[in-house]
Amino acid sequence: MNGAEQLSYGALFILAIALLLTNHLILAVVAIVPLVLTSFKYSFPQQKKPSGRNR
Repeated sequence: MNGAEQLSYGALFILAIALLLTNHLILAVVAIVPLVLTSFKYSFPQQKKPSGRNR
C-alpha cells in the first residue's frame, strides 16, 4: 500500500467514525465498505508469477 492509498483509507476511516458518532448509519456503512474490501485485498499473500526463465 503506498502513501496515497494510506491517506485515502485513513480519511475514509475518520469519515466513517464521524458519521457513526452523528448517527448517520447508512452513510457510515458506505464509507466502511472500501475499508473492508481493502483489508481483504492486503490480508492474503500475493502469489508470485513465474519469471518465464528456465535455465
